[in-house]
Amino acid sequence: MLKLFKNLTKKEVVYMIISSLLIIFQVALELKMPDYMSNITQLVQTRGASINDILREGSYMLLCAFGSLVSAFIVGYFTSTIAASCRTRGKLFRKVEDISTFEIKKFSPSSLITRTTNDITQIEFLIAMGLTLMIKAPITAVWAVTKILNKNIEWSILTGV
Repeated sequence: MLKLFKNLTKKEVVYMIISSLLIIFQVALELKMPDYMSNITQLVQTRGASINDILREGSYMLLCAFGSLVSAFIVGYFTSTIAASCRTRGKLFRKVEDISTFEIKKFSPSSLITRTTNDITQIEFLIAMGLTLMIKAPITAVWAVTKILNKNIEWSILTGV
């Protein structure tokens, strides 16, 4: 993966940084939604709570969900752009062009085209999904566990178990 990152341009590195920040923003919004749901549950169970309070908390929760969705779309666009513009396709093409006639006879042209296309598709998929998952999963795990530890000792013990 690090060898693939060496092929990135400055623009693509900026896209990666923006994507990382948007993923952190997305995680923050996704972990804020349960708090709003908890507030709504408490308001529903409280006598004398107005419907406006419940709707306000619900609208905040919907705004978090919408913000997370927009963030995910932007991150998807940036990671797809990074994956599609990877110079690996050109390097592989030049490598295949440099193969000797003796070596080329071992493969049929259709097999060579299929193999190279499939390999590049897999690399693009790795870059697009890998960027998102390698950043989002650890941040979500650490942030969620930290949030649980700060809430309640019983939940902390349950999470530990």
